[in-house]
Amino acid sequence: MRAERTEWPKRDGWIDVAWALFSIANLAAMFVFPSWETVPFHFIWVSLTLLYGFRVWHLRPTLAVLGAVMLFTALLISIDIRSGDQPLDELTEVPLMAAMFLAMVWHARRRLAAMEEIERISEKNARLLEREQRFVQDASHELRTPITVALGHAELIQRTAGDPVIAEDAGVIADELMRLRRVADRLLLLAGTEDPEFLNLRRVDLEPIVMDAARRWNATPRRWRWTAGEQTTAPVDAERFGVALDALIENAVNHTVEDDAIEVDVRRRDSAVVVSVRDTGTGIPAVDLDRIFDRFARADPGRSRHTGGAGLGLPIVRAIAQAHGGGVHVRSAEGVGTTFEVRIPAAAPTRVMGDNVVREDAVPDGVAVIEDAVGGRGAGS
Repeated sequence: MRAERTEWPKRDGWIDVAWALFSIANLAAMFVFPSWETVPFHFIWVSLTLLYGFRVWHLRPTLAVLGAVMLFTALLISIDIRSGDQPLDELTEVPLMAAMFLAMVWHARRRLAAMEEIERISEKNARLLEREQRFVQDASHELRTPITVALGHAELIQRTAGDPVIAEDAGVIADELMRLRRVADRLLLLAGTEDPEFLNLRRVDLEPIVMDAARRWNATPRRWRWTAGEQTTAPVDAERFGVALDALIENAVNHTVEDDAIEVDVRRRDSAVVVSVRDTGTGIPAVDLDRIFDRFARADPGRSRHTGGAGLGLPIVRAIAQAHGGGVHVRSAEGVGTTFEVRIPAAAPTRVMGDNVVREDAVPDGVAVIEDAVGGRGAGS
């Protein structure tokens, strides 16, 4: 919004004309009926104040209109005073009404200036976010090709090297390149979450998605438990939802050891399908629960990069859940374990605005009641 711009479009200038005619009629009434000129006098000033509250004229027109109203109302009151129809102190109402009007003008213009500044900052932030999103997309695209080429050469050296030291070094390079490729892919996915075509929704059963994850992760030495209930169909993008589930399981693996248990469960709960991943690992400190869904955040900054991840998995889970019109919440206690639940509407989803992450600190043998963006209430397992 430009400085000095009116609140209403210029095509609504007929309101100014209507007010001018209304004021002229009231001035005529003051002249014709001097004994009750106080009523039309206040009509003029009150209508002027209301009109300015909507229009917020430029400063010069405001002062010109104010001067004209003061002049004509004071002139007519003076005529009534000279004729004996009104007492002398009636004339003091003109500067008093003008002072109140000027106070209102000052507040209205301050508010307009604040709104313009807020709009300017919002537009600037929107441009910065768009530029950042475009940069992340371009950078991720550009990184994928050289990473793939370098990874191919590293794997070739690892397979053909006669020196075990060289083969081991090539393996380290390949592992780091694989990690870098995962980071680039996840950044690209996060950058595309605002795209209207981010999801390709189909009504599918979520149980096969969980079973596919089971086949991928069963080789990892943990005490696994995979369960599924009935009526677990929902409109989802199977590929994107599989990515979210993998990210949750990877997070559980990174925070557990071989003797720990990881349970993956999918079932219908009220009007939503809920996928939960529960582990008996180290748990998340309460002070970190507020930021675990931030990009590049880690619950324990001291963890190894090989066990702690890049800090993009949980933001991807939240972004995919929100894109489906659902939400994600977490319960955790140190030394007890962590439970993540992703809720997806069983009906056609609507895009969710705002933060859908519900934080709750777990009580080991208790049941926590949660409320999320899907609109239902449920009990945390």
